[in-house]
Amino acid sequence: MGRKKSIIKIAKSATIHCPFCDKKFRIDMPQDGIINKVECKKCKQEIRSPITKCCVICAFSDKPCSASSIMEAKIKGLEIRKS
Repeated sequence: MGRKKSIIKIAKSATIHCPFCDKKFRIDMPQDGIINKVECKKCKQEIRSPITKCCVICAFSDKPCSASSIMEAKIKGLEIRKS
């Protein structure tokens, strides 16, 4: 009997939490790259990724970006599925 392969799911969107006004808003998850800046939908401030994170999604979201998820899956040998 074969061992079942573990799966990592890549989300289609993420919820960003604005560090300036605390507003939460959804953005589409890029499937082939990262987002380094995004404008808050409420206060219109430009949210930039800090140097310690790969992108705005990883820094201010409820989940990792697709690039980070894909890298993790490749390192761990996981199957990738887009949700």
